[in-house]
Amino acid sequence: MMRLNKGTLVLVCLMISCASFGQNLRFRLVATDSSAAMNVKVVNIVTEKTAVSNASGEFLMEAKPDQMLVFPSENYEYKRYEIQAEDIKKKAVTIVLIPKPIQLDDVVVNKDISAEAMGFVPKGQKQYTPAERKVYTATSGPVDIVANAISGRTKMLKKQVSIEKKEALFEKLRFQFDDSLYIAQLRIPSDYIKGFQYFCIDDPAVAKALNAKNKPMVLERISQLAPTYLEMIAKEENDRETSGKP
Repeated sequence: MMRLNKGTLVLVCLMISCASFGQNLRFRLVATDSSAAMNVKVVNIVTEKTAVSNASGEFLMEAKPDQMLVFPSENYEYKRYEIQAEDIKKKAVTIVLIPKPIQLDDVVVNKDISAEAMGFVPKGQKQYTPAERKVYTATSGPVDIVANAISGRTKMLKKQVSIEKKEALFEKLRFQFDDSLYIAQLRIPSDYIKGFQYFCIDDPAVAKALNAKNKPMVLERISQLAPTYLEMIAKEENDRETSGKP
């Protein structure tokens, strides 16, 4: 029978111990974008030992081939990794984790938010445009009324309100129809379309239809105004030819 000396016996015991308990292996966890996956819990389901990756995504785990590591995480997809024989020889074993998609809460846009709805102004109170507020301020007190009337500022502000309203009507009309309608159906020359639109918004029926968002009524009324505007164009051109002005 072969006898083992004391040194050989110790070596054999160490080999058995390593085979039984595995080795401390270094692992590095990275996300799919190559960034470090930090604070990820790791569990060796054979030994039930655990670890957590550091800021560099690294951790040490006692493991040996055929043992299974799992990575339960709130930020990454569930991952299983089986230790391979070649992993024992590596300085560090790199494992890639897939980030979970970020769940965003549904965004609800409340179209009813307004100063009135939020209680800043009483319900039903008239809403003023910037120009109208200036007129109200200029005429709200006895001293202001007299001072502004003398300076003519009130008259100027009221004119500004009128211009503001006219521009608003013009924008509404401008987006109602394509230029092709003015040219093909109403026979308005392309160079005169904008002038015709300004001509139309001075008509009370057109203004009323625009404010009521009644497109058929708008079309009907501007169709009625088109012949009058064409006569104005013809007269203007005739006068220009008579006077000899370009």
